[in-house]
Amino acid sequence: MNAKLCADKSAYIVNEYYKNNVSPYLDAMADNVIWHGPAIGQRLESLAAMREAWGNEQNALTFTLGDTEVQYIQTSPSSCEVMMMYVVTTYYPNGETLPLFQRIQFSWGDVVYTDENGRRKRIPKIFMVHISNPGEQHSDDFIYPMHFNEVYDHSAKPFQVPRISLRGSDNVFYVLALSSILWIESQPEQHSIVHLTDRALRIRDSVSVIEKQTEGKLIRVHSGFIVNPGEVRSVQRFSVTMSDGAVIPIPERKYTVIKKLLLGS
Repeated sequence: MNAKLCADKSAYIVNEYYKNNVSPYLDAMADNVIWHGPAIGQRLESLAAMREAWGNEQNALTFTLGDTEVQYIQTSPSSCEVMMMYVVTTYYPNGETLPLFQRIQFSWGDVVYTDENGRRKRIPKIFMVHISNPGEQHSDDFIYPMHFNEVYDHSAKPFQVPRISLRGSDNVFYVLALSSILWIESQPEQHSIVHLTDRALRIRDSVSVIEKQTEGKLIRVHSGFIVNPGEVRSVQRFSVTMSDGAVIPIPERKYTVIKKLLLGS
């Protein structure tokens, strides 16, 4: 079993789930999976029970995911654990929104199948799901929190897309909204530090690799720095000041071009 591939698949199925495409999520489950939902008392045993529960519930909600941190660890040659942490914002038909910090843990294990030619194959499946943001459950809800805003009344600005995927330490990667990134600085050995509002992340990717993912939405102002133009507070000769107070150099020969890119003129 490849733990990194299971982590990648975990991120994919959760992302699809919150697009209201539950098929990849359910297809990844083992037949004897145990599912613990986010609200107190939510528990299902077996894939058949999960399919029945999702099939019986009508969902008029939409969702967006915020920045996502994915941690994973190989627990044996045939199993691994994946933990995802993110904010998911729920949009209700009446126009209200509810952001909620959520942690979800997937326990992956190999299942041996025999194909039509009699060959045995190992396919990773999820045997345990634990969503660990327990809260009070509305009596009319089971899978989706359609009345959750009646239990917890809260609202906030939803997270924005697009997002990029960045490699952290050996067993961690992040899926970040571009809008949440303030600036990025290069580090030795092709590493980088990504500065967010509330923390800085050490990333294994170089600024050049990151720049390609941003598709021009973040701007390379220096060989060692990328900035979010929306977080620029001022541009002075040969430097730029960011919203967190950081002053980032601009090469003299590129100053005029970069100033136009940042200021849009």
